[in-house]
Amino acid sequence: MKRALYIIKSVIICVCTGIVLGFFVMLGVWAFSKDKPDAMKCLNILRTASAAGAVTAAAVKLIYSLIDLHPVNKALKIAEQQDDPQKAYDLMERKAERTQSPSKKAAYMLILSAVYTETENYAKALETLEKIDFSELSPNLQQEYFNAFMYTYLQNGDLKNAEKVYSEAEPYFSRPAPSVLHTLGVFEYAKGNYGKARSYLLQSRSADGSDRNICDCDLYLALCSLKEGSLRDAKALADEAESTLSTKCEERNLTKLRALIEKYESMKESRPAPEEDTAEIQGSEPQAEEAGPLQTEENTETENTEQDTQERTT
Repeated sequence: MKRALYIIKSVIICVCTGIVLGFFVMLGVWAFSKDKPDAMKCLNILRTASAAGAVTAAAVKLIYSLIDLHPVNKALKIAEQQDDPQKAYDLMERKAERTQSPSKKAAYMLILSAVYTETENYAKALETLEKIDFSELSPNLQQEYFNAFMYTYLQNGDLKNAEKVYSEAEPYFSRPAPSVLHTLGVFEYAKGNYGKARSYLLQSRSADGSDRNICDCDLYLALCSLKEGSLRDAKALADEAESTLSTKCEERNLTKLRALIEKYESMKESRPAPEEDTAEIQGSEPQAEEAGPLQTEENTETENTEQDTQERTT
């Protein structure tokens, strides 16, 4: 679905570019011709120039995508499927090293940190984020920079540092992107504020309807339901998450979630006391952050911005 929308958007951009170019060519011909062409000739000029402009715009966009974006997309895909994480690291490291633009380098480093987080290499993700020149990031990527820091700390089970990052990042989250809303949901879940967590997650889910984001949000919404004692809702959300699985990480997290639901169910049958059940689950539950998304994305916001700086990160 995401790829189809991208193709449709690209076609619309190319056609509109061609029409604008054709219009200016027609005006130029009419303005500089001694014998002013009639309406039919002007229309033919517009058609021909628009078609040529659209084809040229499509060719430029295709070449640009193959040359500049291919390593980034490939690295993100490898990271999501986790076929060869080291290959993904190498692709992004080379991309960051070879660029001469400080702003692009900062954006590529942000993508590299997302690749590390996706493959659960949290130490390297944090190390990479520390090396980024914050001043070279666009406003959207500055928001994503703090988001990546918070999310990586949360994935690594470090709530204390996540809270420190949030205190610094709050001014940048005045208009949070869907990826930020998701991270804030994870943040509130880790603090035990399940109502707030659900609110953020639902906002993120509504703002970004991609399979990746829906699955990531549903996994945490299911955990919130478990914590609040709604086993039926947790099961329903797990089923919904399964229908939108797109990465190896999400598959692992869904497996852990289902195991947790089964354990919760068996514990309720054997020991119906709610307080005891909740305490037992809390102690044996997989890290809350493991059921989350990347990041791309990381993600959607970073991807779009990265394309802007080359023509965000993931």
